[in-house]
Amino acid sequence: MNLVLTETEISVIRIWAESTIRGGHWGDGDFFIPEEGIILRKIAESKGGTINLTNDEVRIILMWSESSREIYTMEEESAIGKLSSVLAMDL
Repeated sequence: MNLVLTETEISVIRIWAESTIRGGHWGDGDFFIPEEGIILRKIAESKGGTINLTNDEVRIILMWSESSREIYTMEEESAIGKLSSVLAMDL
């Protein structure tokens, strides 16, 4: 599904990814699951903030958001809200 994110929200997601992937969630940061690479590619190729993500990809991004230790900026809260609402639609 297509999700529209601001440039700031996309930047926040990149920070979460960097913190989680390079932070050693699988060891030394040199390894990441293929889905993470796919998400990063989709983010890099996004046009006008529109990104086509699967529910599993949204869940991975929300997992990345946990790297902020639940102390979120307004931009982070906005991104989390948009991502969470996508999953809520499927219930």
